[in-house]
Amino acid sequence: MFLLPLLAAVLPAQSTGSYFPLDVGDRWVYREDDRLATAQYQTWRVDRTATANGTAYSVMAIEGPGTLYAEYWFRADSSGRVYILTGNGDQLFLDPNIVAPNSGQVQLTGPGGAVTTPLGTFPDTVNYVNPMGLDYETGTLARGVGLLSSTTILETGSSGGLTLARTLVEASLAGSNQYPAQRSSIELGIESLNLNVSGKTVTNCAVPCYFVACYLAPGADPPGTYKPCAQARVALRNWPAGLSRTVRLELLAAGGAAAFDQTFTMDAAPAESVTFIQVPLYSAPNQPLPAGAYQLSAQTADGAAQSAVTVEIE
Repeated sequence: MFLLPLLAAVLPAQSTGSYFPLDVGDRWVYREDDRLATAQYQTWRVDRTATANGTAYSVMAIEGPGTLYAEYWFRADSSGRVYILTGNGDQLFLDPNIVAPNSGQVQLTGPGGAVTTPLGTFPDTVNYVNPMGLDYETGTLARGVGLLSSTTILETGSSGGLTLARTLVEASLAGSNQYPAQRSSIELGIESLNLNVSGKTVTNCAVPCYFVACYLAPGADPPGTYKPCAQARVALRNWPAGLSRTVRLELLAAGGAAAFDQTFTMDAAPAESVTFIQVPLYSAPNQPLPAGAYQLSAQTADGAAQSAVTVEIE
């Protein structure tokens, strides 16, 4: 793992649209193959900015594989040169303006052209090398995205060869650059996992009177009616055409009794189909559900997918 600081530092920078985005909230997930395991995963995440010696840095957290966790501090100057904070102060890691040997750890070797991956085609890329003693890393960076892939080779005799390969499998960056992994899934969410019904802080879905004679016609609830409800979101991502889009949404009490049960059909959008539903948190007007833990679950009619969250009603 001694290579981690060098490998991790390939990505950082500050300017939007650069080869090295580093805005707070940016996140990358990489598949890693090495000599001990295939298809492990590591997440790089820009958690925050921080100051050292009067200089602002972007702080990147790196998690995985397993329990591995580390943080590295980077900054970019006005010309885009990237520095890593070390025990001896700043060290130049990458100068994106020079395609030639320089004092940086990483050396650009030239344009990479358009690169196509499962996440899409990236038209503007550059290649780099990163000599690290007996290890020699090569890789590709994409403008506005960062590291797409890298390979590290141990340059020795019989023990030489691949030591680490990284491939980007998902990225979420500032602005509109979102590159989700192409996986079929059903996703379920609710506005909060703790719903304060007794304190009346959740939405009241009672229908108010909108005109003078509204109480002469059905629809409006009497003044003071309380019908607490919570917003649920169901999504099908990359859903195969042959699988059911009929979804059953249930809110189950601890004993398994259904406090809410609704079946609906999602639309046939190919990438993501989304439905929002207000889940009632009452058995009758002014009769909120008893406090306790409930399970909100969503499953397709053919049983191909299901998802659930535990919700606490207070």
